[in-house]
Amino acid sequence: MDRFPDLAWSRRRVFLGAGALAALPLVANGQQVTAGATLQTPPDQASAQLAAKTDAASHLTVSVRIKGRIFRFVVDTAAERTVVADDVAQTLGLAPGAAVSLNGLAGRMDVPTVIAETLEFGPFSRSNVLMPVLPRGLLAADGYLGLDVIDGTCVTFDFANGILRVDAPGTLDEAPPGVAARVRLTGSRGYLRVSDCLVDSVPANAFIDTGAEVSVGNVSLLKALRQRNKFLVEAGAMVLTGVTGGEIKADVIPVDRIRLQGIAFTHGMLAISDVPDFQTWRLAIRPALLIGMDYLRQFARVAIDYRTKRVQFELSAAPPRPAPGVELTAMG
Repeated sequence: MDRFPDLAWSRRRVFLGAGALAALPLVANGQQVTAGATLQTPPDQASAQLAAKTDAASHLTVSVRIKGRIFRFVVDTAAERTVVADDVAQTLGLAPGAAVSLNGLAGRMDVPTVIAETLEFGPFSRSNVLMPVLPRGLLAADGYLGLDVIDGTCVTFDFANGILRVDAPGTLDEAPPGVAARVRLTGSRGYLRVSDCLVDSVPANAFIDTGAEVSVGNVSLLKALRQRNKFLVEAGAMVLTGVTGGEIKADVIPVDRIRLQGIAFTHGMLAISDVPDFQTWRLAIRPALLIGMDYLRQFARVAIDYRTKRVQFELSAAPPRPAPGVELTAMG
């Protein structure tokens, strides 16, 4: 029996989210463009259950209000900046901002920006949001919500019920022992990572990337794994596609165990490619990986609290696929 029954996905094109833009920092005419979005603080116990929809790339999209109109945006926990589709920006007549240079999969490219005076989701509101504009055909969505918008909140991806919940920070639900585990994160400005991850005993940094269809490791991780296992061979190949239209070929390798403190993924696979994210995070020469939707959807719920720097994983009674496996190893 094939130990990797989902290997079929390793032969098709798969999508990386707006995190692959490597837009940290954004640069315009040689000058750094700082985030202009400010949070209109809701009541301490503010909470919103937003009915989520699943798009073709298994992303959760939620309702976003701009200038009184509702649009569907993907929530991307690895994207520094919120981006918007060109037809949405045109329909709304948003004020233009300075052009910015983005380093995507196809290389560096200049793109226009627009400014949303107010962007609302649930009880939360951001003002003066500067958004790069990208073609609808590449985004395959109205837009992507990045860290400039969701930082400072607690975001729960409830895959079991098709709900995305946005709460005030510090409000993670308590879960019974043996059902959920919390993992500590490090970082700042919402750019959080698990700094003590182990991939088949290789120390690595891991990022939770809800905008990526598949999980991706960098070449440094592959080199470290091969030093420990001379018999490691590729299990297939795929093409990664970015929102700027570029493509990168990636090999697919089997991994026996990925441990994130109190949880572990078992018998999974990783695409291997030095996507721009790793350079952005200054991890090009250190083992690192993105935990994408192919792994995250194995849980019933995944909640990220950006103020307390915790992520909580809750087991699913019936994971959608047999691999990767998930297990609790200790309470975080």
